[in-house]
Amino acid sequence: MPPPPPLSASPSASGQFFYVLLLGVLALCAAYAALVLNQATYAEVLAQGRITFHNGFYDYLPVRVSAAGFARAQATALSAACALLLATGLALAGRPGRRQLAALAAETRAAWAGTGARLAALSPAQRRAAGLNLALLTAVRLFFSIVKSYHADEVASYDFFIRRGLLAVSSFYPIPNNHVLSDTLSWLFFRLNPDLWFTLRLPVLLTATAGTGLLFGGLVRFGTFRAALVALTLFAWVQLCLYNAVAGRGYWLLMTLAGVHFFAAVALLARPGGPRVAWATLLLSGVLGCYTLPSFAYVVASAGSYLGLVYLRRRDWAGLGRTAAVAAGVGAGAALLYAPLLLLSGWRRLLANGYVAPRPWPEMVRELPAFAWFTEGTLAGQRTVGALLFLAGLGAFGWLWRARGQAGLAPDLRAAVHRLGPPALWFVLLPYALLAVQRVLPPERVLLYKALYFFALVGLVVDAGLRTRPGRWPPRVAGLGLALFVAYQAYTMVGLVRGNRQYVGAIWRSFAWLEGQPPGRVLVGVNESSLHYLFLAHYRTPGRRWQFDTSAQPGVRYRYVVVPPAYQGPYRPPLPARPAYRDGVDEIYALPAPGRLIGHDPAFD
Repeated sequence: MPPPPPLSASPSASGQFFYVLLLGVLALCAAYAALVLNQATYAEVLAQGRITFHNGFYDYLPVRVSAAGFARAQATALSAACALLLATGLALAGRPGRRQLAALAAETRAAWAGTGARLAALSPAQRRAAGLNLALLTAVRLFFSIVKSYHADEVASYDFFIRRGLLAVSSFYPIPNNHVLSDTLSWLFFRLNPDLWFTLRLPVLLTATAGTGLLFGGLVRFGTFRAALVALTLFAWVQLCLYNAVAGRGYWLLMTLAGVHFFAAVALLARPGGPRVAWATLLLSGVLGCYTLPSFAYVVASAGSYLGLVYLRRRDWAGLGRTAAVAAGVGAGAALLYAPLLLLSGWRRLLANGYVAPRPWPEMVRELPAFAWFTEGTLAGQRTVGALLFLAGLGAFGWLWRARGQAGLAPDLRAAVHRLGPPALWFVLLPYALLAVQRVLPPERVLLYKALYFFALVGLVVDAGLRTRPGRWPPRVAGLGLALFVAYQAYTMVGLVRGNRQYVGAIWRSFAWLEGQPPGRVLVGVNESSLHYLFLAHYRTPGRRWQFDTSAQPGVRYRYVVVPPAYQGPYRPPLPARPAYRDGVDEIYALPAPGRLIGHDPAFD
């Protein structure tokens, strides 16, 4: 395969370009924040405080913004957006600004043309292999998106935010609305059709499909076809990736933007000074990624620190300054997009995430090794022993890195190893240093984006191994290994979906049983059931008034009590009472009207 054409032949980005770029991106972010605030009324702001949401128990958002304060915020946001848009327009009206914009447009066309040329240069057999792989992956994703039951986070996103409107999506921030950009996309689909699958599943499916294509194109652009095919096959079929392509809300959007951010950093180091399109891509993907999930800060820190170290080693002070400017622009742009959220929900809501609460140092030191082992195992495709595959992959890449200077290594593969290897390794390992500084151990899905970089290293190793051992059997063995990996991931996904369908189906059937009973107040202290009950009450029976509690209220008489079978606390009516309904997930006790007094249990508060 021929080497990629240059991204652009125009001079390097100048200070004028960065001024216009940063100003323009901040203007767009400010304009969006102004749109969110100014399309809403104060009555809609007050309505946010009446949304029943669920975060372990039913709760409400305290709205502390007065009518006058909200009006000032609207005026301030509108004034800031107009000022920034005016400044951007004036900057682009002059000849230097127009010249920078024309250069950016030319470089963008060249970048797309370069990637298109690499893909067009693929042989018919290579195109068939990539096309069949994507077609099979898309079909499997579509199948699971149809048959998989709706997870609690999905119905919560639909119930608490998406169906409430743009203001709720952009400013109302109890967990799980920590995927704001993804929920915004779902809100746009909701405006077209409020159907659950169309609103929740279709945007994720389209995002994952488009993201897979973009990541493949980037790997082919900077690597080799075989390495790209192996990397994307392994990455996209990992069970956690497959799950999040079905019902993951914002994680495939985050992974796509993380890949784009990575390739922008690689492109910047491929040419002295860096092309304008790469700087612009780095800034835009950083802002949008942080608005998708705050944890995208790990990606931004990885790219910024790697670029900074390389520029520092090269004594490229201009590149170092540009990197700092883009990092500051990412932070400022994300802050502007989060302005409605900060106004109505506040910093405490944004940061009060129990999943990433700081841990005491002794506990952090004690638990970090096991956390790393199981996290890397999960990202490699098998939670228990997958970390062995991770270590083997890193060791094999170490061998390849040492062998890159040998004459037997093809020039295109040697260049791909040099371009992709060091930054990929940095992106894989740096987050552990960041987690140690933060003293947090997040869920595995937060670090799922890292798997792309690890599998890129594996793809390079496989490509090198097959080139050094020509013949029929090595490719067949490699293909068999990929097929077995794909089959195992699909098998585990089938088991996960089956268990999910049984569990969620039981909850929905218990609600249907309640729906057919005489009205009465319901005590449902089980988190999953109480969340689904609230959603079903709004979605399936909008005309019926339900009264649910997640903790017993003093002096309240309940008609129905919903508890899990093994529950032995004070909520269960005393023996010999027998449940009127049971399904293995919930037991429902129907108390004689008007009900009996149930004691207060602080454990459910």
